Amino acid sequence: MSSKIRHEWYQTDSEVVLSVFIRNVKAEDLKVDLQDRSVSLTVHLPTGTDVVFDLDPLAHAVDVAGSSHRVNPAKIEIKLKKKQPGIKWAKIEGEDEGVPASTGAATGTSGEHSYPSSSKKHTNWDALARAAAEEEEKGKTAAGKDSNAGGDKQLNELFQKLYADATDEQRRAMIKSYQESNGTALSTDWNEVKKAPVKTQPPESMVAKKWGA
Repeated sequence: MSSKIRHEWYQTDSEVVLSVFIRNVKAEDLKVDLQDRSVSLTVHLPTGTDVVFDLDPLAHAVDVAGSSHRVNPAKIEIKLKKKQPGIKWAKIEGEDEGVPASTGAATGTSGEHSYPSSSKKHTNWDALARAAAEEEEKGKTAAGKDSNAGGDKQLNELFQKLYADATDEQRRAMIKSYQESNGTALSTDWNEVKKAPVKTQPPESMVAKKWGA
């Protein structure tokens, strides 16, 4: 059964990245029990009590030896290596048949990364990454540099990491600025973004495309 502790996750073709939001955990106070179809975290608190988070069963089998975890000030991050690369998980816990990434899934289309979470937010990461990639490409062209064929993938992964490590206000700012600007602006400054709608600012010689069009 899913833990009530706040957690979020996203996936790539090869791994599922799980974030469990328990703050200020010391590495020595954390015990991780990872099995083929389950994950359990036990955090020993200074008060002498333990906090337990577990997902059992996981939707699909994972490679225990190839998985890893790390402790951040705001959360615990676990990287679960998929035993079947290329299978897109529709959920992280419970029975799930899974869909090959080439055919798409309920949370996205072919080749797109999805970001399911406990807060029920669904964001198209590839759309956001493409918008950022266009800005990067524009800057490279202006500087007379060649484009990097592998930039999209690296930028997508970088954006996912940026979102995963962001605060709630930064996440709201990122989504609000991107949606209201029709994909032409991206900001992490909530204090600035919340003041008014973010205007569409397409690059010169380009026409803005309305969100969802």
